Amino acid sequence: MPKEFGRNPAKDYFANPEPYLRNNPYIGLRAQMIRRMLPTLAGKSVLDLGCGDGRISIPLAGEARELWLVDASTAMIENARRRIPAGHTGKIHCVCTDVGDFAPPHKFDVVLCIGVLAHVADPPATLRLIAHSLVPGGCAIIQLTDEASFLGRITYRLGALRRRARNPELRMLNHMTLEDIRGELTLAGLTFSGFCRYVLIPGIRALPPAMTQAIFSMTTARPLARFGGEVLALISA
Repeated sequence: MPKEFGRNPAKDYFANPEPYLRNNPYIGLRAQMIRRMLPTLAGKSVLDLGCGDGRISIPLAGEARELWLVDASTAMIENARRRIPAGHTGKIHCVCTDVGDFAPPHKFDVVLCIGVLAHVADPPATLRLIAHSLVPGGCAIIQLTDEASFLGRITYRLGALRRRARNPELRMLNHMTLEDIRGELTLAGLTFSGFCRYVLIPGIRALPPAMTQAIFSMTTARPLARFGGEVLALISA
């Protein structure tokens, strides 16, 4: 996985999160898939690296003992804070910092890293951070675009064109494959336990919401989803 970013790429890209969050059905899809992949969270601690607006992990707080939300974007963290239910404020902790600079206060039972590896300056270092953050027997879920997949390559190239159109100064996303991640996880002392795929269509969020939802329903249903380039990988410590 080559390093293709300069300083604080995710922070720069998500400084204004509204274009990413608007009419984005994939956030809800990831949340549903992740909840199905996770074991029971009763009494467990959860760390969400690159939490965005918290829509994926804040719903887990009702079951979990504690939840830490980490994101480099001040605007994303503020969005997440506004989503925290009044009854959960004591067990949800928000930290605004680059993922690479985050120092875990302790080890966690579950670590989420969703929509992050494409943006960070050093993906292997992020995987090592995940390994360092997990208790023995803990688990992590990592999201990536698998460029070994035809649809993954298409997603990457169309996404790159869209990013450049939005801001020509942005560097390209990090290239990676599922096998890249598997190898790095082994080096980090983690075990690859399985994965789920789904199809992502760049530009779908620019369509009217009703059309977005119709297309989204078709591309995330079996059997098409199993050809998808987007991967949620389950990792064990």
